[in-house]
Amino acid sequence: MSKQKYTDLLRDDDPLLSHDELLEVGIAELQLKLDKILDNQNEILARLCQVAHSRANGEFYKVEQDYFPVTDPEELSNLDENLSKPGNIYTNLIHRILRPEGRIEPLKKNFSKMFEYDILMAYNYDGVSTKQSFKQYKNINKTIFGILKTDGYTQADYVADIRAAFHTLKRRYHKRNHDLRRRIKRTQKGQPESDWE
Repeated sequence: MSKQKYTDLLRDDDPLLSHDELLEVGIAELQLKLDKILDNQNEILARLCQVAHSRANGEFYKVEQDYFPVTDPEELSNLDENLSKPGNIYTNLIHRILRPEGRIEPLKKNFSKMFEYDILMAYNYDGVSTKQSFKQYKNINKTIFGILKTDGYTQADYVADIRAAFHTLKRRYHKRNHDLRRRIKRTQKGQPESDWE
């Protein structure tokens, strides 16, 4: 039996319990309750800090929200340089783009929100096949890796994810262009826009 159950069975005037034992049991119960209160207080403070930080980040996001997606390839070097400075707002902006509402999402889902398709078409991670190398922007890559990093997420995982993101977004770009050309041809010939009509 635990101390609480034992004390429930005995009355205060029971000769088996001395006054000191009653005090010890009472202090132990109060200590458990106090520990629970302190744990709750720490959790509340941690959540308040998160809310305070998210509001501050949200204000930065509203001020600079038109910066992303980056449209000019020359702006990538400026972004890389700005990310090397401590306390920059771009890290918070990228964090809000890649982890909306704190959720972890695949890089290929949100990568186009950071960079326009024209930039994505001109680059690949290693810079092979007449494309420019994206890994030359070390601070951009370091920031994205830091945001996506979870337990067990390695640099090799990041490289695989960014390559998959480039591949997926290039496929989407080509499909969109193909569908647009097909739609233009159909409208010129007077055919319906879909095969189902």
